[in-house]
This record gives sequence, C-alpha cells and structure tokens, in this order.
Amino acid sequence: MNNTSSTDGDPHTNIEHLNTFIDMEGSTPPESIRLSRLDLAHSTSSRDSSAPNTPDQRQPQRIPGSGATQNSRGQPRIKTHDSDEPVLIDHLPQRNSSPAPRHSEDDDLERGGQEINLTLTEPEGSFPGLTTDEATTKLIDVANLALSEYHTGSNVDNFVRYLTSFTSIATIVAIMCLLVFYIYGRINSNPTQGRLIGTIVEVAILAGIFIWNAFLNRREMKLRGREVRDRVKGIIMELETIRFQAGQELKIPSIPSVSTVRVVRSGIVKTLPSNLIVKGDMIEMVFGDVAPCKVLCMVSRNHMENGKHHQHHNGNAHHHGQYLHPHQDQHHLYSEKLHSPTRHRDTSPHTREFLLLRKETFQPSLFGIPMSEEMQRRHEEFQGRYTFEVLETPLERILETALDPTPRPKSLILKQLLIINNVILLRVLLAIFLLAFTINLLRYVLKEVIQLDHATQGVEQLLVLPVYAALPLLPLSLPTLLQISKAFTNATILVLFNTLQISKTEYEDEKDVDEFDVEAPPPTKNVNIARREVWTRFWRLLLRWGDSGQDFDDGLTRSTNLVESLGGITVICSIDKEGTIATAFPEVEQVLVATEDEETVVLDVLEDELSPNGLRFEDKDWETYIQSLKPIGLNQLLNTKCGSLSALRRRDDHRKCNTLHFHSRTRAAQQTCLCRLGKEIGFANEALYPFTLQKEIFCYHPNLPMAQMTFGRLNNFEIPTMLSTIYHEKAGNSHMVLTDGHVECVVECCSEYWDGAGLQELDDVMLKKISDFYQTAVVNDLQCVAYAYRPISIEQDSNIPPLDTSTPQIITLLNRVVEDDDKDGDKSSGSDKPGGHPEHTDDDTHSIDDEIERRLRARERGRAISANYMPDPVNIVIRIGDASDTEEDGRPPGTSIEDSGLSATKMETAPLQRWRKLRDMELSEDPETVTALETPMNETEFCKDAIQGQIFLGMTTLAHQPKTNVCDFIEDLGLAGIRFVYFSPASERESKAFADRLGLETDWNSCILLSSASDPIGASSGYLESYDIKAQLPRGIENIRPHLETTDDIPLHVSLFAECVNEASVEMIKIFQDYGEVVCCIGSSLNIENVAAFSKADISVGMEPIRMHSNPESRSAFSLAAKINSLPCGLTMHSETSLYALTQVVREARRLLNSQRQGAVFMIASLMSISLLMLVSYCFLLPEAMTGYHILWLMWIIIPLLILSFFFSPHEPDTMTMMPSKNMSPLRDLPRFIFYFLARFILPIAMCVFVFLYCLQIYDGQEGWKFIFNSFGAGTPWLEWASNEQWALLYAQNYTLVVWVWYMVCMSGTFMSRTLSVRAFAPWRNRVWIGACAACLVLQFVFCVISLFRGPYRVQDLPWWLFVVSFLWPVVFLPVQELVKARDLKECVRAQKLAKLEFNTKLGMHSPL
Repeated sequence: MNNTSSTDGDPHTNIEHLNTFIDMEGSTPPESIRLSRLDLAHSTSSRDSSAPNTPDQRQPQRIPGSGATQNSRGQPRIKTHDSDEPVLIDHLPQRNSSPAPRHSEDDDLERGGQEINLTLTEPEGSFPGLTTDEATTKLIDVANLALSEYHTGSNVDNFVRYLTSFTSIATIVAIMCLLVFYIYGRINSNPTQGRLIGTIVEVAILAGIFIWNAFLNRREMKLRGREVRDRVKGIIMELETIRFQAGQELKIPSIPSVSTVRVVRSGIVKTLPSNLIVKGDMIEMVFGDVAPCKVLCMVSRNHMENGKHHQHHNGNAHHHGQYLHPHQDQHHLYSEKLHSPTRHRDTSPHTREFLLLRKETFQPSLFGIPMSEEMQRRHEEFQGRYTFEVLETPLERILETALDPTPRPKSLILKQLLIINNVILLRVLLAIFLLAFTINLLRYVLKEVIQLDHATQGVEQLLVLPVYAALPLLPLSLPTLLQISKAFTNATILVLFNTLQISKTEYEDEKDVDEFDVEAPPPTKNVNIARREVWTRFWRLLLRWGDSGQDFDDGLTRSTNLVESLGGITVICSIDKEGTIATAFPEVEQVLVATEDEETVVLDVLEDELSPNGLRFEDKDWETYIQSLKPIGLNQLLNTKCGSLSALRRRDDHRKCNTLHFHSRTRAAQQTCLCRLGKEIGFANEALYPFTLQKEIFCYHPNLPMAQMTFGRLNNFEIPTMLSTIYHEKAGNSHMVLTDGHVECVVECCSEYWDGAGLQELDDVMLKKISDFYQTAVVNDLQCVAYAYRPISIEQDSNIPPLDTSTPQIITLLNRVVEDDDKDGDKSSGSDKPGGHPEHTDDDTHSIDDEIERRLRARERGRAISANYMPDPVNIVIRIGDASDTEEDGRPPGTSIEDSGLSATKMETAPLQRWRKLRDMELSEDPETVTALETPMNETEFCKDAIQGQIFLGMTTLAHQPKTNVCDFIEDLGLAGIRFVYFSPASERESKAFADRLGLETDWNSCILLSSASDPIGASSGYLESYDIKAQLPRGIENIRPHLETTDDIPLHVSLFAECVNEASVEMIKIFQDYGEVVCCIGSSLNIENVAAFSKADISVGMEPIRMHSNPESRSAFSLAAKINSLPCGLTMHSETSLYALTQVVREARRLLNSQRQGAVFMIASLMSISLLMLVSYCFLLPEAMTGYHILWLMWIIIPLLILSFFFSPHEPDTMTMMPSKNMSPLRDLPRFIFYFLARFILPIAMCVFVFLYCLQIYDGQEGWKFIFNSFGAGTPWLEWASNEQWALLYAQNYTLVVWVWYMVCMSGTFMSRTLSVRAFAPWRNRVWIGACAACLVLQFVFCVISLFRGPYRVQDLPWWLFVVSFLWPVVFLPVQELVKARDLKECVRAQKLAKLEFNTKLGMHSPL
C-alpha cells in the first residue's frame, strides 16, 4: 500500500473530518474497507524484512500470472474469498460463477467450501502431520482394540447363576412334584382323572416358562453389557463410511466446555475436537492452551541459547528431549530422552522437545524462566503458534472410561423388587408352602389314613396342593412384564424427549395453575406424542437382540435404567457452565467511563429483546455520558470486522472477526463482538465508511506477573493480550490506533485518560479506581475488556513504513523491571505463584532500555496533542435513541462498584502497585533526552511505537449469563425435591457470583471447597470469613466422607462446590450415590473431560454447547465428537433446547414410575390373595379352589392386562411437587403394608371361598350347611372320583375364577393412585384401563365357556341370589379400599413434610459452631 501521513494544522481539522451523521442514507462502503468474514488464520508468520532466508526455510513461491503461490511441496496455493489464507488448489472444490450458498446462521460452526491452510514456518522444515485417512485408520484401530479388550462376563457364569437362583430351584421342584403326581396318577387312577391332563399341561407350561426366563435373563445380560459397546461399533461404522469433512471453525468464543485443537493434517490446519486426534498428529498450541493429552513441543535447537545437548552416537543424530513439568511447585524437571531416527522423519535432526502432560497448561515458562530474548523473537516468528506432537490417543482413555464394566447403582424400584422378591421367596413363599404342607399332612394322616384308609391320596395332597398354594408367589411372569413395561416406558420417554426438542411451542403453566403460586409445578409444553412412533420404538426396544446401542436416539435404556433413574432423580449436577446452563457468549453487564473531577461512572446494560439492538442501558441518564461513550462505541464497531461496515444488522451475540485467539489464548470477552453496544450508543453504518483498516497488531505479555487477588491464587492461567488496529481516516488523511484487550496490557500502554471533555494524566487516583473496578469485577466472575485510543502524528510521510494489511503484527510486551518498596512486593511478583514469572536478568537490560525509550517517544507524541487537537471520535455527531424507561437501581450516578468483602488495603495489591511504579519510572525519565527519529522506521518498529502512549477510554464487564429459563428451572427443581448442584472450577467468590445469577443460595454454609489446601496450583487459602458464625465445613474432597461420618451432613445439602477439578466432581457424585442420592449429571457433550462424570452418574444428559444440527454435512466431526463423549449418556440435548424439557421428561418418568410401582403392588397383592384363597380352601378340608393352569392363566393373561393399562393413567396433580425417595432403605414400614393388604383383600377372599364352597355343595347334590367341612366326594378317594364329581369341582373352580377376576377388575381402579381417592383421581379417565377391564372379563368368560363346554351341569342350577350377592360384593369392599388409602394418605403427608424439612435444612443438628 502507499504511504499515508497525517497533516499538522488547526486542532479542529481532524475532528471535523470524523464528523458523520447517523441518520444519513449511506451507500455501499468504500472498496478499501475490508468486508471479509472470520479470518481463520494468516498465511505466513511475520518476519522482519531484513531477516535473510536460510536454505532450509521453504518459502512459498509465486506462480507467475496466477496470483497464487506454491507451497514447499510444489502444490499451488490460492487465497479463498472467505479468508486471507492460502489453500491448496488440489483440495479446492470446483467453482463456478455463481456464489457459494451461505450456510445457516443457526449453526455455531463455520465452514468454507475448502480446507483452511496455515503455512508452517519451522526453520528446519514444515510438519505436514498425518493425512486424514491415516488418522481415521488409527482411530478405528484404537476403537477396535478397546472393544477386543472389553469383556462383559461369561454366558456360562450367568446361566449357572440363573440355575442356582431360588426362583429356578423352586420352579424345578414344582415341575418335579407335578410330574411325579402325573405318573403316579396315571398308574393308580380309576377311572382316569381329567385333571391329570391339566397336570401334564402345567408341567409343559412351567418348563416352557423356565426356558423362556432363562432366555430373557441371557438376553438382558447381553444387551445390558453391549449397549455402550454397540455405540462404539456405530462410531466405528461412521468413521469408516463418513470420514472427516473439511476444516471447520467455531463461531463461538473459546470456552472450556468445548474441547478443540488445531490439527495439522497433510499440511492443512483444521480445527477438530480434541477426542479425534491420534498419536503422531501434529497440533498447534498457543500460550494458555491446555494439553488434550501428552504432547511434545518441537523447538529448533539452532535458535535456542543452549545448543550443547546435541550429540552424535555411532554416526547417527539422536535427539535429546527436554521434558518439562511446569506444575510442580514451579520447579521444572529436566530429563533427556533418546529417540529413534524414524520418529523424526518429518523434522530436522536438531530439535529439542518439551513435554506437556494431559490437562497441563502451555505457558511461557515451558521454555525457561524467564523466556530468553531469542525465544521471544522466535515466538514472533511463529506468530504465537507452536507445533506439538501428540504422544497418545485421547480416544483410548475415553473408551476405557466409557466401557468400564462397573455397573451403575441399582434403581430404587429394582431394589424394592429385589427385596420384595427375597422377602416373598424366603419368608412368605416358604411359610405358605410349609403351612399348606402341614394342613394337608394333618388331613392326610388324621382323615385319609386313620379314618378312611385312603393312602393313595398322599402324593396329591402332600406334593401338588402345597405347590398350587405357593405357585402364585413364584415370579414367573415378572421378567416378561418387566421387559414389556421397560420397553414401553423407555419408548414413551424417548419419543417425548425428541418431540420436545423438535417442537417450537413455548412452555406454559397448566390452565388451572396460578403462575404466581410459589408451589406451582414447572411449566410444560403441550405436545402431542405420536402413538405410532411410540409403538414403533416399543417394538424395536422389545424385540432387539443385537446392535442395542448404535442408535443414539434409543439411549442407554438398560445400563442407565432410564425411566427409573429419571423418575427417581434427587440431585442434578452441572459440571459445565458455558453453553450448557449459561450462554456461550458473555453478555455486557456494565460500562465504566471516566468523568470530570477524576470520577468514574458505571452504566448498567441489559439484554432486551424489544430493543432494536437487543440491549439497552438501564440508567435513564446514560446520555449524560455520551461524550465518554462515543470513542468506546467507535472502537467496538471498528475493531470487529463482523459486518458492521457492510450495514449488517445483528441482534444476536456473535464472535469478533479477528484471529487474535489463534495466536494466544484469549478469554471469551475478548472474542465477543460488541457492535450491538456501539449501535445502541448511536452510531450509524455511515459513520464507519471513512475508516480504512491499515494494520492489525496483536500484543501479548507473557512475562507479566499476574495479579494475586484477595481470594488467593488464580485458578486459570491467562496471558494478557490486546488487539490494536491502525485505521486511516480518509477525510482528514489521519491515522489512529484503536485498542481493546486485557486491562493489564491496555493500562500499561496508556499515559492519559479521556474524561469526556479532555485529556487527563493517568495518575494514582484514576489508577486506583481502575484497579478497584477491575479486581472487583474479576472476583465477581466478570470478564473485563479495556479500551484505549491514540492519534498518530507523524511529521514526515517517510516515517510511515509500508504496512502489510494481510498479516498481523505480533508484538511481545517486554516485562519492565520495577523495584519493590518492601519484601511483600517481592513475594507478590515472584515465581511462586501460578502464572507468575521473575523479572529479566541483566542480559536483557539493553532490550528493556530500548522498550523504555520507545515508550517515552510515544508518550511525548501523545502529550504534544492537546484535547482540542485530538482527532478522536468524541465529536462524531450521532443519533441518541430514546431514553430508557427502566427505573434506576438506586445507585447514584458517578459511583463505582465496591465490594463489601474487599478492603481498601487489599485492593491496592498487584496491578495497582505495578502500574504506579511503571508510571513513576516513566515520569522519572527526562523527555528532553529523547530525540525524534530522523530515519524511517520499519513496520515492526512502527507498530511497537504506535501502541505506546495511548489514551485510556474505559472498560466493559461481561459475564456468562444463565440461559433462558435456567433460573426458573432451578427454582422448580427445588419444589420437586430435586437439588441442583453446580461444580465450579473457579474460586469461592467467583463461584458465588455466578451461583447468585442462577438463583442459588450464596449465604451461610452455601459453598464447599473441593480443592485441598496442599494443592500447589489452583487452591485458595481457605474459606472467606464473611460471617461471624460459621459451622465447620470440610476442605478438600478427601475430607468429605470423614465429615459426613463424624460431624454432619452439610455437604449433602449445599448446591455449590468451588475449586473443583474433574476428579473431585466424580468423587463427589460417588459420595452422593453412597448416601442414597439419585444423581443426574448434565454437561457439555464436547468437553473431553466429562466422560468420567457421565459414566458414574445414575443418568447423564449430554448437552450440545453449540448449535450444530442444522447442517449435517458441515458438522460431522463435531457431531461425531459429541457422540464419543456422550457414550455413557442416556440422553443427549440440543443447545437450544430448554432445560424445562428435562423437567417435563422427569414428570413423565415419575408418572410412569408410579404406574409401574402401583402395578407391581397390585400384582403382588392379587397373587398373594390367590395363595390365601388356596390356604383357606385347604383349611376347610376341600380340594384346591384353583388348579395350576388356572393360576398360570391369571398370572400371564388377566393380571398383566390390568397392570399394563396403568401406564396410560393421567398425571396426578402433585407429581412434580412430591419429594422423591432416596435410593436407600427401599422398604420401610413393611408390617403396615401387610396390614393394608389384609384389610383390602380379606373381604374379596372370603366371598371367593364362599362361592367355591357353595358351588361344590350345589353340584354335589348336598343340602344344609354340612358342605362347609369335608363334605365333597362322599368319602371317595380323589383318584377314584367319578365323572360327576370331577365336573362339579371344575364348575366350582371356574365360577370362583370368574368372581375373583371380577373383584380384581373392580379393585384395580383403586390401585392406580396410591393415596388419591377414586373421586379425586377417576380411573375411568384411563380409557385403556376400561378396555383392559372389558377384555379381561370377556377373556375370562371365553375361558370358562371352553372349560365347561362339555359339562353336564347348567348355570341355572345355581340360585339367583348367589349371582346378585357375589357380583354386588364390590359395593361392600370398595369403601374399605378408600378408607385404607385415606389412612395411607396421612402417613404419606407426614413423610412428605419430614422429607421437605430435611431437604430444606442446610445446617446439621450437631454441626459445631
């Protein structure tokens, strides 16, 4: 570009050149204004023009006449229209004249039509890395190896365990007894007894049931163990068929919940999820990045100050590696490692390697403390990007965790069924069998042997009759019913969850619910579930045999006990913040500007959907400070390149379009575009047209001692960075520097500040206010961005060097030597803090002196310009929008934020002391000794000069705000008895600040620190002493269990855990489970560190932190990564799905779980009534009231139809206001429930016995009441009964069966709700239940007709009053049902009150003060 210069003259000239009007209808922007989208990276690393090219440096070669270049391999490169990056031509798709279609803005992934290329500038040669096919093959090999090592258990062991179970043994004993009786009867019966045919049928049915249950057991164990394994197989199939798509870029800031890495594949740099890199990959890392696995940094030995480690053995060059562990009390351990020559086939033979372990942060201290001058120069050559070699495959560790065979905790209902099963089998069943055997033994001995001499009846009475009495209590149909019920309930939940994510309707309260009622249940979305889809999913889950987990939509229904876990959730843990429960983009909260009289004012900003720009100032008088806000607004609009110059109007949060985050790790606030705030201040698009971008300057401060805040040591390493841009203003032919970035960097480069009327010296008073605001914001979980400005006044045009607009200038801000006044200052800036570095040695004095001289020259130029001369954007004429109608928050204008927890003494630490000393150093220098440059500067010197002596404009604070409805969601969870727990990696004060936004308690005993006091990194000094009275709180995850055992249960009642690492979160989830909590874990499905927590929780929900589902072709890599991280998750949720979808799914799961529980209770009670009916008939010395096939008919047909219809019952009104039961002490008050059973079933059993006895008397031709005891058969042995006697018994049994079915149909309606009366919870609203009742009656009638089709008797033989009494008998026992439920309701209300009291109690009873 041509040289440009500014002119000296009237001070007001440059101001007038900047005046534009916001209401002007402008035309298209000038051609010189760059309108490019997100610059993914720049083509080459910046170098000084005087640096010679060595032979090993493979520079791109120009292709004559094509405008393209060639890379080191001879492949032609061209630049894309979306980026400044050169792209390999052979990787580009075919292009036509029509523009490429624009991808949906709903996606948070940005893709070009080609792969993104970064030229690697390693002096010894480039690192082409693996090809995509090679990496994919390695991923497939790792996955196959993990599957080959995965074993779920032997089928033989499972079958042996099934055979040795009590149910199997009891079934075999029953089969043997019936078979013995059949053989004995065939030999000794005369005439042949018809019931012998029924006996052999019963033997066949029981044998078939035994084999069927064995098959179901094997199938269930196989499917449960293969769910995650089949998911891995599905991922392998996807890898083999889809492979990876082209390079992708995130359109959201770099946030911890999205694990990405820039991978070099075939010389092309791609942004891929961290779990898709493999051993042997080359990745790019910048300072502040966290290593996804063990990696080695390849640094040229020729450019290191110590080259003596290179040795030759046997004529071959072996490379010594220097392994650095930067997190061991800041004492680095060095060791040397010998590598094989084949390892470095793509590298120079002269390299030093630096090791980073997984989760370690890449810091400048990796290359020594301090970084040498040579390494700083190399850093600028690399543009901050270092190449690392991956030494392990992260997928291997993920699969090892996901395939962990350790089962999750058993669900509460499964524990209840197991205990009931054990109680019934070991106690009730044995008791009934022994009681039946004793009764029949006495009858056999006293009557048949002694009185009648009928010894042949012993086999039937002593073997068959006890078996019939105990047969109903064998859980023969339970495995099948569980399979059917689980398949249906899981299908219902999965279809509902998918429907809620697709539906666009809003969540609303029910019609009869007052939205202002604090006890109101959570709102729901009125969606219609497609029953066809439910039944399709039901049959797929029911009949599945293999490939149980390849479809992620089916969830882990078996290994996670999906419905049982969802319905029993007591704790929901959030292990991520950004993109899951909070927005991925931080939102503006406050703007700090300076006013006259050295005062500052803080203006609050609110998101407002009704505002044209999506936000507004909360303060009504914000226009008063418009002169201070103007330069900040112009900075926000020009320093973004997001499309503001092209009149693109955006209401949503979006990312800044610069590549600073590619060169150094920056916080989300520095990547968030604030053009909406600039528009809200009043700037029009036309105001930006006169400005042309000349140069981007990326500054970073690797050696700046980070501030030690009042809460203790910093948790996250951060390199202070800032972005400075040089703009040319056409009208005034002037240049200006606009800067935004980290407060530490910006303030250090400033000498004055703008107060809205003129320039003021940045003195101690203003530095104190800036420091107070900055530190208060940091400890309150706010991210700060500072803004600065500088006009450039150059006397001679030749002093402006040619500026390359295509490549940013990387500048390292040197650490300036400051002398501390006391010893405390030495400690605060020493190397014992994380991120802290000692000062430069004497060897670097000359560079520091040059830096000071450059700063003084820039300072003099800044002072030479008065406030009136300043060509700043202050006097731009803009349109001010309507005043905000929001009421003030009570804080007077002009006051700054103060934190009551921070004293003035503490606030004067760290940055304030450093700024004061730097300022004193500058003022102590004699400005007159600085001479003006007489020779033109090169580009680097000019950029370093331009960023000094700037004018401080103000700051903005940004914070990740909770997503829509998240706060209401958390509040509604508390009403449902579900505790929301947030595991925060930040310190106590920062964690409480975010928790306060969520609506969590942040007062007394509300936060527990999970970091140990002995941790060298990331641990604070202890709890904040904010209150006079504090209970003993445990410190460190290792002290939680001892505290629970010896002190109190406070850790189980708090909702906030601070200073958490992933391992501590996993351990805390285990502690919750050990104390009966059912834990649901929600977290990012793109965070590679969440797999362990997902696999340990009872149920996990993987949430997409970014929108990536609208364009499947462009999301394959991230979609696949989300699937890998979500392998242990039962459900996956889209990013835009409201968390209310989870509460509605929990609500539906609770309904289904209550239906399942009530169905199980009804089944057990009805089958126990059959056993009691059989015992009573034995007590009357009569034959069995029901035969074995009658009992099996009831167990497999009638009762299943009734209980399965319970799943279609409507919601109870208090479903989401009831406290869930803990996953411990599954059965309490068992005697009370036995009493309830006897009270509810004694009358139906009595009537059934009466009908059986009276029918026997009628068809046997007896009169009077002697039929009650021992009257049937007239003393004839049972194996010698005549035809009439056999038919009489069969008629009586069938009539009894019909009456029993009628009673169960009537009673089933009272079992739909445990406590609500039939009047409050009408069972006839369940139409499926009505159909099931009708089907049961019809089937039973058909069954009796078929059984009695050839019988000699008629129904008319029975008296009419018997029919009337028996069929109207429910009128008598149904009120008893309601009385029992009313009594149970009182017990439930009492238990609920105690549970709510315990849930809301935070302080333990014995907690010492």
